[in-house]
Amino acid sequence: MPIIKLWCLPAGQSEDDLRKVHKAVVAAVVAVPELGLTDETQMTCLFPPDLMTYGLGEEIIVEISGLFDKPERTPEVRQQLAQGVGSAVYLLYPNAKVECFVQTFDPAQGFWVSKPSADPYRAYRQFERMLPGIRRREDDLG
Repeated sequence: MPIIKLWCLPAGQSEDDLRKVHKAVVAAVVAVPELGLTDETQMTCLFPPDLMTYGLGEEIIVEISGLFDKPERTPEVRQQLAQGVGSAVYLLYPNAKVECFVQTFDPAQGFWVSKPSADPYRAYRQFERMLPGIRRREDDLG
């Protein structure tokens, strides 16, 4: 699932402003058929707050990560994604310099996903069972 982070948006963005950006980004991602993504449920779009307000809105950075590396996701397809998402953001903020970066991800590097459970404490109990082994390994490393 791609994770799209937009950094340095102008200060004071309202919920409606962010919804417009979100819709534009989702439309741009879905417009790249080789990705095989059809709607917003297949991606995560984040608007992390910036700690410094100086310069916000002058340069907007779009970071796309978590995109699984697949044969059909060629450099040309990733370039199309970067250009589409970057252009969508630029249309909303024409006075900003917009840069869009796409990083692919190989699940072999480490990947885990939770699944909804009828028992909300199941994961906690599993972790508790694993904890003694984790502590032993920490002791071996120390």
